Amino acid sequence: MDSQQLDIFGQMDLANPLKGKRVCLTGEFRMPQKELNAKLKAVGVETIDRVSDTRIYKEGDAIPPVKETTSFFIVGTNPNEDSMKRYALNVHDGYHAKMITEDKLYDYLRGRFTEEDMVPDAVEKHLHLDISYYNWSAPTINGKTFVSRVSSPLQFDDEGKNNPISQKEIFVPDIPGKDMGVFCQIIGNLGGYANKEYFDDTNMILLSDETLRKLEQGIKDEVIIDIENRYNKSNAKIFNVQFTSESDFIGWVKRRTEKYHDECTLRLLELYVK
Repeated sequence: MDSQQLDIFGQMDLANPLKGKRVCLTGEFRMPQKELNAKLKAVGVETIDRVSDTRIYKEGDAIPPVKETTSFFIVGTNPNEDSMKRYALNVHDGYHAKMITEDKLYDYLRGRFTEEDMVPDAVEKHLHLDISYYNWSAPTINGKTFVSRVSSPLQFDDEGKNNPISQKEIFVPDIPGKDMGVFCQIIGNLGGYANKEYFDDTNMILLSDETLRKLEQGIKDEVIIDIENRYNKSNAKIFNVQFTSESDFIGWVKRRTEKYHDECTLRLLELYVK
């Protein structure tokens, strides 16, 4: 029995990966649109979104793929740039529609697929944190600047004039060997709210220098894994959090206390860094 026969027998118990799914197509496709839509429907595709290459989208128009319900993002030639940005933003929030090429799509339509091509029936949220999240900039899609999305890392001014942590909910995980009571009091003195857990309304995450160093090396410690798990289990639809580091924060506190002669916070800082 040759490998092609094995593939055929292996597919006998598998439904077409596209069956019952919502798909989004962007770019140009060799097959005419009407014919392609008919073939997609024939294998059981439930919803077809197509990013038009002729329509002029108005500023702020929602461009597919739809975040929470798109299972397959199918990319032809000359794909719509804003649609690609939308896909990347969805991924940032933990929604990973399976991206496939035009050729892979035609394989599915011909019945050529394996178990690796299958996706869950329902789109599930899976945040996968890496160093790109620490250095993330909010995108501009179809002329709309996402001012509601915060870029990272948190920017501290050199002179310590502005206070970017005031009234912010800050997740502050334990830093081994440090007095976290003192550290959290410093944050409180400057108007922030230090939390020992990550919550849905968390505005900022303060990473220890050690956690950040590991993340730069592609290593997730228990802090990063905990953030992923809590977000994935939450009802939050977007991951809209700024990161900062222990060193950057402490450096800013030092500059600020010296400028404003904040003796109380300076004494706390001296206790923390001793």
